Amino acid sequence: MSVKQTESKITALYERPSRNDDNAGDSNSIVNQKKYLEGYAQQKGYTNCRHYTDDGWSGGNFERPAWKQLIADIEAGKVSHVIVKDMSRAGRDYLQTGFYTEVFFRQHGVRFVAIANGVDSDKRESSEFAPFLNIMNEYYAKDISKKRRIVNKMKGNAGVPLSPPPYGYIKNPDDPRFWVVELEAAEVVRRIYRMALEGYGLAETAAQLAADGVVNPTYYWRSRGTSRGGSKSTVESTKWGHTTVKKILTLQEYCGDVINFKSYSKSYKMKKRIENPEENRAIFLNVHEAIIDRQTWEKVQALQKGTRRKKPTVTQEPSVFSGLLKCPECGGNLNFHFNQNNHDIKFFSCQNHNSGYRKCSKTHYIRLDFLEQVVLYEVKRLACFASEYENDFIKAMIGRSAKVAENTALRKQRELDALTARDRELDMLFERLYEDNVAGKIDDARFAKMSKRYEQEQGENAKKIKALRLELKKDESKRMDIDDFLETARRYTDVATITKRMVAELIDHIEVYHAEKQDGITNQRVVIHYNCIGAFDVPDRRKIPEADIIMETRKGVALSYAPEQVAV
Repeated sequence: MSVKQTESKITALYERPSRNDDNAGDSNSIVNQKKYLEGYAQQKGYTNCRHYTDDGWSGGNFERPAWKQLIADIEAGKVSHVIVKDMSRAGRDYLQTGFYTEVFFRQHGVRFVAIANGVDSDKRESSEFAPFLNIMNEYYAKDISKKRRIVNKMKGNAGVPLSPPPYGYIKNPDDPRFWVVELEAAEVVRRIYRMALEGYGLAETAAQLAADGVVNPTYYWRSRGTSRGGSKSTVESTKWGHTTVKKILTLQEYCGDVINFKSYSKSYKMKKRIENPEENRAIFLNVHEAIIDRQTWEKVQALQKGTRRKKPTVTQEPSVFSGLLKCPECGGNLNFHFNQNNHDIKFFSCQNHNSGYRKCSKTHYIRLDFLEQVVLYEVKRLACFASEYENDFIKAMIGRSAKVAENTALRKQRELDALTARDRELDMLFERLYEDNVAGKIDDARFAKMSKRYEQEQGENAKKIKALRLELKKDESKRMDIDDFLETARRYTDVATITKRMVAELIDHIEVYHAEKQDGITNQRVVIHYNCIGAFDVPDRRKIPEADIIMETRKGVALSYAPEQVAV
C-alpha cells in the first residue's frame, strides 16, 4: 500500500499514558508520545495526521473513548495508518490487542506500526513476534494488578480509606490518605438528613434542593477541579436525582467511619464491581470527623427501611404515624384508613383483622385525632420530666435503655442458639441418611429428595445465622448518647402540634390495644415505645402536667385513654 493511495485518509497517531506508567519517567507522557509519533510520521512522509488520545485509561479496558472513535473511523473507511509508540499503548489484553492488530486492521486495509517494537503489519517478518509482545504486556498488567491488590489489602486492613472521599469530605491536605470535612457540602448533607427526619421523601428532597439552587455533587466536584464519577451530560447543575439523595442517606461514612472492601472484581480484566457481603467488609469506627451523629444516622436507616404506606385515594395525605403503629396481639401493622361516609374521620386498624384471614381477633381500631391527643400528652410529659427532673430522668433512661438492649440481645441470642443447634442436628441427620443409603435401607431417589430438603433448610439457616451474628456485633458497638436524647426531649416541652420530625426523633413504634369497656367506660390502652429507651411511663410529679383524655366518638361513646403502667 503506497502513501499516495492513502494520502487523503487519516494517519492516526494513538497515545495512551496510564497509571501503570508511573515508574517509567516522562517518556510515556502524552506530550512526549505526541512528539515521538509526529516525528516518525514526518520522517516517513505521512500526511493528514490526527491524534487520538486516551489519558489515564487502563490498557485492559477497550471502552476507551478515543480508541472507540478510532475504531469507528476505521470502519467508516477514513483511516489508512495507525501508529503507536509501542504495542502496550494499543492494549494490555493479548486476545483483544491481537484481534485488532492481526485481524481487524488487516480486514479494513489499515497499516499498523508500533515504532519501539519494530512492528509493521506491511512487513510480515516484523509482525511474527507481535503475539509474544502482547502476552508479555498482559502479564505486566496482571502483575501490576496483583501487586495493587496486595497493597490495597494491607491499606484497607489498616483503616486507610480505599475509596475517594464522599460528598461532604475532601482529602486531608496534611495527610491525603485520610479525609476532613468540607464545610459547604457538609451542611447540605446535614440538611438532607434533617429533611429525612421531617418526613420528606427522596423525590421531595431532590425537588426542594433543586428549587433552592443547591448544586448537585457532580457539578460541585467539577467546579473545584475534582474528577469524579457522575453524568457528564448537559443536565442543569442544580438538578438532583433521588438516587443521589438515597446514597447520601445510606453512607455510614458520615458517622466518621471507614468501610473498606465494599465491592470486589473477579478478575483484573473485569471492570464490573460486585457487592461484598457485610461480614467480609472491614469497618473502622470514628476514624475521621463525623458530619452526622450516629443516633441520627441509625434513625434515618430505620425510616428508610420502614413500611412505605400507600397514600389514601381521597385525602392524599399519609399520617405521620403510618408504619409506626403495631398490634400487640399479632405483631402486624395498623393500616391507615378514612371513613367512607365522612372523610374527616381518619383511623387505624389491624391489617391482619381486616385482611379476610382473621389472623387477629380484634380490630385494634383507633381514631387519628384521639391518637394525636394521646401522643401529644405523653411527649409533653416526657419533655417536662427531662427538663424539671434531669437527674431522675437520666437514671431512669439509663436503666430503661440497658434493659431494652439486654432484652433485644437475649432474644437474638436465643434465636441464634436455636438455629445453630438445628444446623448441628441437620449435619447428624444428613450423616445418618448417607449411612442408610449406603446400607441399602433407603434407595437413591429417596436419598436425593431428602438430602436436597436438608441442604435447602441448612442453606436458609446459614443466611439467618450470618445476619444474626452481624446484628449482635453491631448491637455491641452501639451506645446510647444520653445528652443527645435529653436535648431532643427538651425541645418538645411546649409543643402544640404533632410534627413528622418530632415523631421520627422520639418514637420507635406505638402499640395500640383494642378498646375495652370497663365499669361503663370504654378505655383505649396505648403504649409508646421511644427510641433507645423503649416503653417509658413518666412518674407523677408536681410539675408534670396531667390531663384526662376523653373524646366523644361519632356513635356518642366516650373514649378514655388508659396509659400502660411500666416500671421505671
